Amino acid sequence: MKSIEHKSLDDEQIVSIVDTNLHRSIGYSDSEVSRERQRVMKFYAAELPRPAHDGNSRYVSQDVFEAVESMKASLLETFSTGNKTMKFAPQNADDVEMANVCTEYTDYVLHRQNSLFTTMASVIHDALIARVGIAKVYWSNQEETTIQYVEGLTEEELDALLAEDGVEIEEVSQDDFGLYTGDLRVTRDTSQVKIEAVAPEEFLISPQSKSLESAPFIAHRTKKSISDLIDMGFDEDVVAKIADNEDTDFDHDPEILTRFNDVGSDSAFNYKGSQRLTREVTVVEAYLELDCLGTGEVDLYRVVKASNVLLEKEIVRRKPFCAFVPLPIPHSFYGNNFAAKLLDIQSARTVLTRSILDHAVISNNPRYMVMKGALTNPKELIDSRVGGIVNISRPDAVTNMPQPPLNPFVFQTIKMLDENREDTSGISRLSMGTNKDAVSKQNSAAMVENLATMSQQRQKIIARNFANNFLSPLFSMTYQLVVENESEEKIVELAGNYVSIDPANWDDKRDVMVEFNLGYGDQEKLTQKLLSLHQLFSSDPAAQEMYTPENKYKMLGNILEASGIKNVADFLTDPASIPAKEPDPAEQMQMQMAQKQLELSERQTAVAELKVQFEAQMAQMKHELDTLKAQQNFAIQSDNMDLKETQFEHKEHVNLEELEIAKSADDVRAIASPNG
Repeated sequence: MKSIEHKSLDDEQIVSIVDTNLHRSIGYSDSEVSRERQRVMKFYAAELPRPAHDGNSRYVSQDVFEAVESMKASLLETFSTGNKTMKFAPQNADDVEMANVCTEYTDYVLHRQNSLFTTMASVIHDALIARVGIAKVYWSNQEETTIQYVEGLTEEELDALLAEDGVEIEEVSQDDFGLYTGDLRVTRDTSQVKIEAVAPEEFLISPQSKSLESAPFIAHRTKKSISDLIDMGFDEDVVAKIADNEDTDFDHDPEILTRFNDVGSDSAFNYKGSQRLTREVTVVEAYLELDCLGTGEVDLYRVVKASNVLLEKEIVRRKPFCAFVPLPIPHSFYGNNFAAKLLDIQSARTVLTRSILDHAVISNNPRYMVMKGALTNPKELIDSRVGGIVNISRPDAVTNMPQPPLNPFVFQTIKMLDENREDTSGISRLSMGTNKDAVSKQNSAAMVENLATMSQQRQKIIARNFANNFLSPLFSMTYQLVVENESEEKIVELAGNYVSIDPANWDDKRDVMVEFNLGYGDQEKLTQKLLSLHQLFSSDPAAQEMYTPENKYKMLGNILEASGIKNVADFLTDPASIPAKEPDPAEQMQMQMAQKQLELSERQTAVAELKVQFEAQMAQMKHELDTLKAQQNFAIQSDNMDLKETQFEHKEHVNLEELEIAKSADDVRAIASPNG
């Protein structure tokens, strides 16, 4: 099988490929989308519909303007009230602090280095009237040079300043004492992430694209002067080739002319300048996949060209665009046009209201039927001066021409159109706070709140599209640009604290969490819920040990953020940053005295305990002694009794012996007696 031969592309071929895709892309010329945008902008500016006749009322209903501005105000209030809608999710328990630092710094880049509010306002406005709003996110390499005045420096001090990067001598002189005074030129690197809203007519995309990621061709078309291109770093000789061969299709773009129709003519958009360097040219920055080297592998290229001149080409990682589509259509990049859905309603309301006004004008200034020859001076009737006199020759000379009454269904139709506008746009008079019938004695605050919340369902869906499909990629892309391009460690103020950060050591990618509340009183509900939890944890004895100062700091910080207070550090101090409190000398002396008193009390208690123990031992010994003594006494008494019994028995024995002896003696005497 024969292998396919791949060939490299030269500059002319690359420009030809870009031009082919440009002419096929949506938005390059007067396409259906472009014509729709022009018409919507005219309705938004109340230029359409025009009166049918010159004498009719010129009133124009503001349905498109009111719906667009109401939706824009609701979204901007939701995402720009100080709440952190976007947060990086920690990967694990050890990553919580780093995720917070990354979130704070990315928020710093979006809001302080750039004006995210202005960008969101432009993107939301474009999305509501032009189907899609586009923001461009890129890294801008730039420098800032200032003149710094120094005075009275020694040679060592001057050498130390000149040793710093970007410091050069502008004009320095030495006095008689050898000290240096003068000006130094200081050049600082101010490169940063740039976020810009892209005008709808400047953004081009290939037909039938489903998303930014899958689109085979995307381009950004702008007007720049020759001087701007040279300042951007392009070679002056290369730029000079496009000076007399420049594409002029973008000079008279109908969308641009429509946008500036109220403030000026189209001459400002074909500015050629009085000098060559001030002449404007059309510059196209295209993103497409190419095999420029002929290796058989395609890469995503960024190609910058003006007319038929290639200014730059480079391989890039991503397309620097984020898109917001309020009413997306599955499998299509361009969704429905929010404002275009209201054009018919604005036309109908305008016509009906004009009919009411015209009828009122005719009723107040009716037409007359005049009998021929009955007016002395016809000019007197034409002059509608109050109290003016009209001379007539007969009573029936002038009569009012019959005027049909106004159809009562006109007002019912206008009311029906109001309801259709609410159903189509998703913005009700109740949610805007303009329905006076909603608040009455029988309607409770909770019922009004529920009705307003239900009427905001369409707004919530659009807000979620904005958060998930625009802000989340914008947040992630900004973080990635910071990690890829910021290589130096810096100290920045985050949440009121000065933190040392080194984005070069951060993870390349982080998961973004979306958190926001939209609705009537949702923020107040969240605040009250957090306050209730704080009071519960603080008052519950079982939870007090678990509710540490760190937990309280986070809880109170969330309460302030939910209340719309972004600078939490102005009101609360992180417990981890609070140094250990040194004791007051008087308190320390009091503590020492209390310690001595405690030691004395402990000693007294110990002595009392020893005394009680000794008395108990003495009582025990006395008891034992008494017991022993009683036992001895009992033994002695028992021995005495035994002795007495023995003595008694002995005595009895002696007595018996004596008796026996006595008896024997008597017997002897009796025998010996003569009378015996």
